[in-house]
Amino acid sequence: MTSWVPDIREVEIRSGAEVSSGEAFQRWEAHMSETYFPLAVSPTASHHFHGWISHGSYGGVELSAVGSTPQRVRRTARAVADAEEEYLLAGIFVRGQGRLHQGDRVAELRPGMMVLYGSGERYHWEIEGRWEKAVVQVPLSRLREHSGITLDEVPTVVALPGNSATGVVARYFQGLAGIQRTDPDQAAVLAAPAMDMLVSAVTLAARSERSTPDAFARERVLDYMRAHRTDPGLTVDRIAQGCLMSRRTLYRVFDEIEGGPAAVLRRMRVDYACELLTKSALPIAAVARASGFLTERHFYRAFRLEKGVTPAAFRVSDLA
Repeated sequence: MTSWVPDIREVEIRSGAEVSSGEAFQRWEAHMSETYFPLAVSPTASHHFHGWISHGSYGGVELSAVGSTPQRVRRTARAVADAEEEYLLAGIFVRGQGRLHQGDRVAELRPGMMVLYGSGERYHWEIEGRWEKAVVQVPLSRLREHSGITLDEVPTVVALPGNSATGVVARYFQGLAGIQRTDPDQAAVLAAPAMDMLVSAVTLAARSERSTPDAFARERVLDYMRAHRTDPGLTVDRIAQGCLMSRRTLYRVFDEIEGGPAAVLRRMRVDYACELLTKSALPIAAVARASGFLTERHFYRAFRLEKGVTPAAFRVSDLA
């Protein structure tokens, strides 16, 4: 039996008579960045704020239970560029639901579901309503040393169901996150296989992803879309023709992605526009054309839908 007790850090923040919602959220963002790595956090509503974190570390595997009122969490390009270490994370929803965006991938999570993702690429979470998650975090260097697994082998931003083999791993970490809040020494005992359990989740998820015919087809379509995303003439019909499949088949292979292939193409174009806005001084109209949008109006509408701000506001903000 282990003889040490992990250092559990507990944080709880509420807005109220003495702490405004804005001040509470500033504190919350600081604690979120301290717990994980630099993050930009913003509320999705202006009413009362309440958030809490319970964080522990177990031999290189960090585990937190975290929950709050609605919010949006962003890992910005600037934060990614400044990072010295890259991490693999597993997010397990306990309560509420959220949507993770990273690159051209989107995963919608509900209670019991888990998603794997890396810190070395921009992402953002959109979480509505009160929510609670268990989050597992491990340095990629440590994961490679322990198992030989690299991030390229990890099926990231895929919603892993709770009734699958990976769901068993999700329940283990969810239970461990709960125990560490009430009995840290028992949590230390139960955490002994934490790294092996995470490796098992990655292995099982990768095996499941490879074994699905639609997964192969989806990757082929995504490659085609990436190669042609700046072509303003690229439509859903053109994508289906280019990938030698029917429109119906195309929609089927994107059945698990909200909005289907049209939404994925929009996100690809907006993400490319973000790169141009960040790395070039091109006028907004030129960025719109270079990103594959037929009109500047369409570009503005799509950009606001995906990023919540105008292209001009994005260019001068810390979102870039």
